[in-house]
Amino acid sequence: MAQQSSAGPPIIAALVLGVALVASALIVKSAVDKTTAQLSGIKLALADTKQALQNVAQARPAAAPARAGRPDPNRNYKIDTAGSPAKGPASAKIQLVEFSDFQ
Repeated sequence: MAQQSSAGPPIIAALVLGVALVASALIVKSAVDKTTAQLSGIKLALADTKQALQNVAQARPAAAPARAGRPDPNRNYKIDTAGSPAKGPASAKIQLVEFSDFQ
């Protein structure tokens, strides 16, 4: 009787499995490298945006000083609105008062 070698199929299966693992590792490495490059670009864009916002904050003019004879825009005024026409509940946290002079 001739003896047949059965070592062939497991070696071929191991070789195919090894090639599949190496190929999948290369695909994952490529995706990780691409993502790392994109994150670097995002970090640079965020740094540029932060610098631009700081520049705008530094260039912002101070609050306008009150002009003589005009209301101070930086102050809250209390106005008696009792008996005046109104919309909404009287218990509202904020009231907007409009004065119009139709002359």
